[in-house]
Amino acid sequence: SSGINAEYGDTRAYANSNGLVLMATIYGKSGATLTGIFDNHGKNDFKKGNVDTFEFTQMKKVGAIRCIALRVLVGEDAWMFNTMTVTCGNKKKTFTNDDNVWLSNDPDDSGVEFLKLC
Repeated sequence: SSGINAEYGDTRAYANSNGLVLMATIYGKSGATLTGIFDNHGKNDFKKGNVDTFEFTQMKKVGAIRCIALRVLVGEDAWMFNTMTVTCGNKKKTFTNDDNVWLSNDPDDSGVEFLKLC
């Protein structure tokens, strides 16, 4: 099974986001794969204090996971995560947002549209 568990900023007053369209590229030792859109239909994703799991059945195996590159496609909200655990085949890696970077494509927010963690 391939997917991502994301734990959100439970100590941040504005860590929520419901208006964000996010996807990622996973880089591994033997290649890269796209996740698809982070969305659980019928659920309010990206809520403060939650751990959401996103399943991506189309992800290719990439060997040992090295990096994740997150891209905000559309949305007016800013969102911050604490940790993100990527599972691709039988490989797993956890990425930590140590710099407390906000993801957003709204020029009025202090976030970034693109974040790569290795």
